[in-house]
Amino acid sequence: MTIPPCRFSIAASDAPIELLPRDLSAYREGNCGVDYVHCLDSGIPGPSITIVALNHGNELCGANALCYLLDNGIMPVKGDLTLVFANIEAYQTFDPQRPFASRCQQEDMNRLWNASRLVRPDSPDCQRAAEIEAFIANADHLLDLHSTTHPVCPMLIYPDTQTNHDFGNALEYPFPKLYYRPEVYHDGLLINYHQQLHPGAISVVAECGQHFSKAATKQAISTTLRFIRQFDMLDPALELPEYGYDHSPHAGEYRIHQVLNATSDHFSFTDSVLGFERYGQGQTFAHDAGNDLQAPFDNCTLIMPARVPVMDEEAVTLAEFVA
Repeated sequence: MTIPPCRFSIAASDAPIELLPRDLSAYREGNCGVDYVHCLDSGIPGPSITIVALNHGNELCGANALCYLLDNGIMPVKGDLTLVFANIEAYQTFDPQRPFASRCQQEDMNRLWNASRLVRPDSPDCQRAAEIEAFIANADHLLDLHSTTHPVCPMLIYPDTQTNHDFGNALEYPFPKLYYRPEVYHDGLLINYHQQLHPGAISVVAECGQHFSKAATKQAISTTLRFIRQFDMLDPALELPEYGYDHSPHAGEYRIHQVLNATSDHFSFTDSVLGFERYGQGQTFAHDAGNDLQAPFDNCTLIMPARVPVMDEEAVTLAEFVA
């Protein structure tokens, strides 16, 4: 199989780089037999939760959130908590002059979580995924920490199951919540893989804000602690920090309908967009190969538009604002 290159803009960030990757070498030797994986076991029966950071190597907030748990000696009061620094090799290549280039080594790690790929890993990113797969498979519930290219509000993303909806509602999350059927969203997502193994599980992505912002780290820490608390695994005396962002005017539920790829090198949005711009049915939101792209339904919302659209790559996700 020929692996396509990791195709992302290598230009400087449009947003200020407020923090740089910290040295994670002190966390290399965990207690699970795999580098950069740590299991915090209470010794008391309870759920097994896995929290993943660095599925994308340039998304710094997740790594900082795991370091916060380890540095502060935060332990579950029941069950066990596994912390995974995923694509550590990509993370270690970070260059502030090319801050998006460290997203992956050869291919997007969050598009390769399929059993057939993991059995015969054929890229460095897939090899690392295979190394940590057992910690995904063994998890009753999963939180995957991410951040966004544009400075847009945080969001939760999860498969459209009652369990995930119930979790999202119980979290009292003052930011957008997006849900999807697996056949209309990205193939090979980590949370899809986990959900296939555990259909009744909670499998959630938390997008915590812009990649290089201090607020995203604060958001990731706060979201992680609240995730753990939902399972009654957090010491009730522990004071939860505030979220990194103010409550969002875009808060609510969104149903993801489709992911649009650019079909040419001339894809462009009609407006300057960051995400959560909303269009009525029939309104033009972009142009591609000389064609107008029009909203196929009312309350059509742009989710994570590409910073620099690339032919045959994801340009934007279309979601419907529900409530």
